[in-house]
Amino acid sequence: MSRARRARTRGGAMSPGAASGLEVNVIEGERCRRTLEVSAPAEFVDRERVAATRKYASRMKMKGFRKGRVPPSVIDKRFGRAIEEEAVERAVRKACDEAISTRELRPVDNVDVTDVRYRPGEPLTFKAVFDAWPEVPTGRLGGFRVERPPVEVPEGAVDRIIERLRGEQAVWDAAENGRPETGNAVTVVMTRLDGDEGGGDASRQYDLILGEGQALPDIEDAIRTLTTGDEGDFDITFPDDFPDESRRGASHKVRIALLSRSVPRLPEVDDAFARSVGNFEDLGELRSRVGEDLEREARSQAETEVNNRLMRMVVEANAFEIPDTMVDRYTDAMLSEAEDMEPEQLEGLRKELRPASEFAVRRDLLASRITEEHGLHAASEEVDAQLEAVARERGEPVGRVRARLRKSGALEALERRLTDAKLFRFLREQSEITEAS
Repeated sequence: MSRARRARTRGGAMSPGAASGLEVNVIEGERCRRTLEVSAPAEFVDRERVAATRKYASRMKMKGFRKGRVPPSVIDKRFGRAIEEEAVERAVRKACDEAISTRELRPVDNVDVTDVRYRPGEPLTFKAVFDAWPEVPTGRLGGFRVERPPVEVPEGAVDRIIERLRGEQAVWDAAENGRPETGNAVTVVMTRLDGDEGGGDASRQYDLILGEGQALPDIEDAIRTLTTGDEGDFDITFPDDFPDESRRGASHKVRIALLSRSVPRLPEVDDAFARSVGNFEDLGELRSRVGEDLEREARSQAETEVNNRLMRMVVEANAFEIPDTMVDRYTDAMLSEAEDMEPEQLEGLRKELRPASEFAVRRDLLASRITEEHGLHAASEEVDAQLEAVARERGEPVGRVRARLRKSGALEALERRLTDAKLFRFLREQSEITEAS
């Protein structure tokens, strides 16, 4: 049984539309599915038939008549069936648009027209099926209690940043003796021994840094057994958590040749090092600035989490249906870069992502409704102030900054960020934000 047949009918009899004499019955299906049963008077088609006949007459050339002067009866005799089909098609299109407009509905996507019935002199009837834009409630926007997560900089985080900065300034020295270790840079040639020999050259050269996850664990372990100039044959197995499910657990025989090995020579962590990586007086100032940046980032993450928790509460307090079309479109956008996956994998991932997609669509619709209802869009003066600040920082004219941001799409992103900031300020004012105990 179709969704439309299961759905309840709002209003019993056909209700008239505009002065055109349309009668429209709306059948409400699940998840914003709407079916319009439309009846248009015969005159609706007659008007389109006259217009179609005139169009044919204006273009037709016939011996004995001047162009555009062929009598309608002659036109109808020769092109009657085509004229009627065109008249019905145009009448259906106009009646459908009017029916949707008079019932104040907004299709999310294309409208599917079915069951078209018409006989000359009788009403034109058809069904129009589509997903309608959902009605978004804003019943409860406040009164929530949201706990701010603690602001914590992980232990050792400053040291890890310092080590990363050292790595960026490392000097790489070639090492002829010894076996590769974690942190070494290696150049290897790998040859698949059990591949398709007709598939071309199976050997490829790679530059890797061991320990950074740039190669499979079995490959890195194999490289660690070699010395420069050596090669060996190894059985390599793909791990169980490999992204491509079809290759998990698969094994291949590979020949690996170690062409070179380099060892990083790291700078000493002292005042000179601090001055070399930025505008710092000494190592103490560098460590202090790194710590401040990490704390600032942690505070920003905590505030983002407050916003996420608050928005989830708002969404859960204002339940409403959303059409499958919107959820599918959002999921498709998330999977836009997964086209190379196998169909079965793609479908499994689509099902896995559906709950997140549904929540995201509800969140976006509700945020948009709140923004509109309470006038929270970023004002032009607020955008101008941000642009002026950027222009001052970069020493450029405001007009040039605006043009560049508009061309790259960053101006729209800036307006969206300012709007989101106003939205969450508004929502926070309606609720209580507490500190973690």
